[in-house]
Amino acid sequence: MGIHEKERELSEIKEQYVKKSSCVLFVLLALLVGAFVGNTITMLYIGQQQERANLSQPVPPQQQSAPDQHDADPVALANIEREAMDDPTNAAKWVALGNFCFDHNLPAKAVTAYERALELSPMQVNVWSDLGVMYRRTKQFKKSVDAFAHAASLDKAHVTSRFNMGIIYLHDLNDPASALKIWKEVLSIDPNAKTPSGQSLADLVKDLENK
Repeated sequence: MGIHEKERELSEIKEQYVKKSSCVLFVLLALLVGAFVGNTITMLYIGQQQERANLSQPVPPQQQSAPDQHDADPVALANIEREAMDDPTNAAKWVALGNFCFDHNLPAKAVTAYERALELSPMQVNVWSDLGVMYRRTKQFKKSVDAFAHAASLDKAHVTSRFNMGIIYLHDLNDPASALKIWKEVLSIDPNAKTPSGQSLADLVKDLENK
């Protein structure tokens, strides 16, 4: 999760990279969108700063680690877990734990930490967005959409959460109509929104509408 503003933005997405896609998208769209969304949902640049520093470096889906193959230092992980458990009502400690797990491929632990943080402090837009990323990485796609939707409800200008919802609708839930609806909302907020490849989101929407 790196920098925290982290407009902490879109991370991960299936083995094709939204990470990911099927017959809905033809080869060009799969390359344009698919190749940039997997572990990086949160990182998509939609005319805003990235939410998390580490997300600025997309990880190709074929290089993704298995869920149990993390790179966390066990001592560092134990210390940050202890800090959270020793001060269980401190939302910031649980966010810090979630961020550490997010950055070190421990999505299930990140989900638990973020959920706890949001129980204590539910108005944290970026934490909801990061939780959406972790839900997706743990294949909880509907929960992922709900988390991104909640982030968007808390901040009407949070285009990253909306863009990420579109990614999940299109690639994980096979619902291109909903993806188009969400992405058009993004364009109503930022007509110049772009994908990480530099492609205009407006052009991407047109391509999808023509499929």
